[in-house]
Amino acid sequence: MNNKSSHSSSHNTTPLDLSAAVEQFVAQGGVIAVIPDGETAESPMHLVAEETPVIEPDLEKSSKVELLKSLAAKGAGVSALQYSLRMNKKDIRQLAMENGVKINFSRPIKEPKKETHYDTADIDDAVAGHAMHYSSLGYTVPEIAQLLDLSIRQVWNIGKAYRFEFKQYRDGDTP
Repeated sequence: MNNKSSHSSSHNTTPLDLSAAVEQFVAQGGVIAVIPDGETAESPMHLVAEETPVIEPDLEKSSKVELLKSLAAKGAGVSALQYSLRMNKKDIRQLAMENGVKINFSRPIKEPKKETHYDTADIDDAVAGHAMHYSSLGYTVPEIAQLLDLSIRQVWNIGKAYRFEFKQYRDGDTP
């Protein structure tokens, strides 16, 4: 894709432009610090670190407790609290227990399982025969399970009980 810009990129800066820009900067109140040879300038990180006010631990803890209470009342979970309070899970739980705050723990919603116990005793020979027939036609286990309204585990257990194997993949499929 060709992106063409309407602006010319061939603009060359001349020393006159640079000196004019410096004079304009100084005229507007800007200050240029000259660093003598052999010395280095102070890092801006040191200046920022010195300017930030130090918050007392008690004041910081009380502000975090208030934030914890308000976020927990809104239903925030531990992950959201970690992000907002900038604390790890252990410290958040400890702070919540110390101050009587209840944190909502959520779990993903899962579909109910069809059966917890898979047994071939409740499957009659006719269903097993159908499974063998579909297997000989080239159907895979998930397809057989869907056709017979069984779980995949039940179809595999039929194969074990009746001692026959199912195809793992279709002819065109790759493992």
